[in-house]
Amino acid sequence: MPASPAADEARRRPGEEPAAGRIGLVLDSTALLNPDERERVEAGLGGLLAVVPLTVLVDDEPVPDGQLPPERLCEAMESGSSVSTSMPAAADFAAAFSGLAERGAEHIVVLTLSGALSGTCAAAQAGAEDAAVPVTVIDSRTASAAVGGAALLIAEGAAAGRGPAELSAAAEDYLREETLALFCPATLTYLQRGGRIGRAASLVGRALAIVPVLTLADGVVDSSARVRTVRKAHQRMSERAEEFASGLADRCELVLLVPEGEMAAAPQSSRDLLALLEETARTHGWGLRTGVLSAVLTAHVGPGAVGLVVRAQQ
Repeated sequence: MPASPAADEARRRPGEEPAAGRIGLVLDSTALLNPDERERVEAGLGGLLAVVPLTVLVDDEPVPDGQLPPERLCEAMESGSSVSTSMPAAADFAAAFSGLAERGAEHIVVLTLSGALSGTCAAAQAGAEDAAVPVTVIDSRTASAAVGGAALLIAEGAAAGRGPAELSAAAEDYLREETLALFCPATLTYLQRGGRIGRAASLVGRALAIVPVLTLADGVVDSSARVRTVRKAHQRMSERAEEFASGLADRCELVLLVPEGEMAAAPQSSRDLLALLEETARTHGWGLRTGVLSAVLTAHVGPGAVGLVVRAQQ
């Protein structure tokens, strides 16, 4: 005979959640998962994964994030095309929630890129207001492969039967304590155009030939270092990543991101940074892989940029 709800309640330890039910996960398109990682996430969630795309506008022509080949976007930006981005509508998230609920999700967790960079998180919250099942929205306060790592953690926890409150708390701790996102743009022009950095800082940087190392500090773009050459900036990125990764011991993974789609198409300076990181990863026994920045992020950092995410492995 099945146990009664009262008996289930009596068996739970203080603070322990009720039976989790089926967990669905919604990501926005800037979250980076390679094909193998996406398979792991879908397997852990029993297929209950949905991705809501942002939009890239090239000369006012909208293209969903992920559908524009990286090399074409870089070529358009380098040729002077107007490139901007647009967040999803609340209705886009509502449709994703409805679809997951119809497929059996009993609670949905949402991971979005930093709310300080985009209104995507707010759109997800608005879309959750009339959802058929409870929805928990998490502002990652970061982006890209850092969010992908949190998605892996949530899928693994869901497969183990953990509830939404525990999963959300674990993801927020992971994003805050076990990930670091660094970026080095080849020029500040694109960040200035997108409003992600003050115009004065952009002008000073270009006038003095300063190359910044940028980080997402509490969700906001901040300067981690300012040097005179790309080579020195990449060296600073490597040093900062090694410092942070040392606290994660052998569970660490480095993810080097380029806008061009393939490392072979990236500038020599990006390939040199990869070689430096390969040596560092080999020395410490850390994981290392490469990835492609989403078109939305590329629209703001521009061609020739590199991103580096340090994260605990899942």
